[in-house]
Amino acid sequence: MTQTEMQVARVVFTRGGVDESFHAVHLAVVDAGGALIASCGNPNLITFPRSSSKPVQALPLALAAPELPNDELAVACASHAGTPEHLLAVLRLLERSGSTVDDLRCGTHPPFDAAVAAELIRAGEAPTPLHHNCSGKHAGMLLSCVLNGWPREGYTEHSHPLQIRIRELHAELGGVDLEQVQAGTDGCSVPAFALPLDAAARIFAGLAQPSGEYAEAVERIFVAMTAHPFLVAGPGRLDTTLMPLVPGLVAKMGAEAFYGVGLRHSPRGPLGIAFKIMDGGERARAHVALAVLEALGIPLTPELRALAPATLHNWAGREVGGVRVDLGLAFTH
Repeated sequence: MTQTEMQVARVVFTRGGVDESFHAVHLAVVDAGGALIASCGNPNLITFPRSSSKPVQALPLALAAPELPNDELAVACASHAGTPEHLLAVLRLLERSGSTVDDLRCGTHPPFDAAVAAELIRAGEAPTPLHHNCSGKHAGMLLSCVLNGWPREGYTEHSHPLQIRIRELHAELGGVDLEQVQAGTDGCSVPAFALPLDAAARIFAGLAQPSGEYAEAVERIFVAMTAHPFLVAGPGRLDTTLMPLVPGLVAKMGAEAFYGVGLRHSPRGPLGIAFKIMDGGERARAHVALAVLEALGIPLTPELRALAPATLHNWAGREVGGVRVDLGLAFTH
């Protein structure tokens, strides 16, 4: 076992006092200047933020549309649940670019919100691309193309000017060379960019304390997401429930158990946090998020603790086990 492997954080699920299973976690925390101040595991791990990249993917839109309403900017950053509120905001974005649902290239899946999905079934209706959790991002991309004079056709392709610009912004905001930003394809067909974990944390530190030439637009993204947490995710989902409970916190989940957090107020000043749960175990995400917030000096209220219960109950309501986080956060200064 290497030293890095020994330092990896773990979320451990227990039963009857026995450790039954665990999730390994790499984590990086940076300050407002982008310096690494704490980590678990490998802070240079190359990984895909997936949908945690959506604030960066929305930045060309924020720059090109300074008067865009906050709710529409928020849904452009969203992995939404497909509720009527989400769909209306996406439709407003599409209308601004003269686009329709047929122009979305995200594909189709059932709404994340179980009640909405059930209602579609009862009505005998099939989901459309509008229900896709990334439809707001795609509608924002179509509007960004129109406002920047780029073609809407092929907007999901790696060679499209919008996607080239988004890759550049990942490098700029992450404080790395462009060559360090690797490219794959996301579940919604746009490019997914992989970069070092501490670079992703710098992106979220920049959301917490915007600076530089993009500061005004980045601040608008922070305001939009924190003012409309419901539009960023939806009922019962971590982004939506966490942001209102910690003033000055912006958060965005990504697929395969990535998470990014910008913390505007902490005993150590503005911070950016990024972590990757290596087996993609979504159930561990809230436990890690709360553990790192507590380690950074954020008091955990009962409402916060309720997001990641420390005890496990079976279907009969009996307590059968627990969850603990072996964080071992190592501070560099």
